[in-house]
Amino acid sequence: MSDRQFTHPNLGKEVRVEVWGNEVRLIFVCATEGKANSAADDILAQLQSGMLNVTLAGKPTSIVHD
Repeated sequence: MSDRQFTHPNLGKEVRVEVWGNEVRLIFVCATEGKANSAADDILAQLQSGMLNVTLAGKPTSIVHD
């Protein structure tokens, strides 16, 4: 697999970035629970291998920050 292919196309339509004290939380709101479980498994596997690659493609319709 090339590093340019997407492991989870059409994962969902919302990503949130939250800061809680010294934590930064990146939250993907997935289309289904199955897609959420698949994405979580993939993220954990990447972390266990020592590298996490997150690529988001497409221009957002809006960006909201507080």
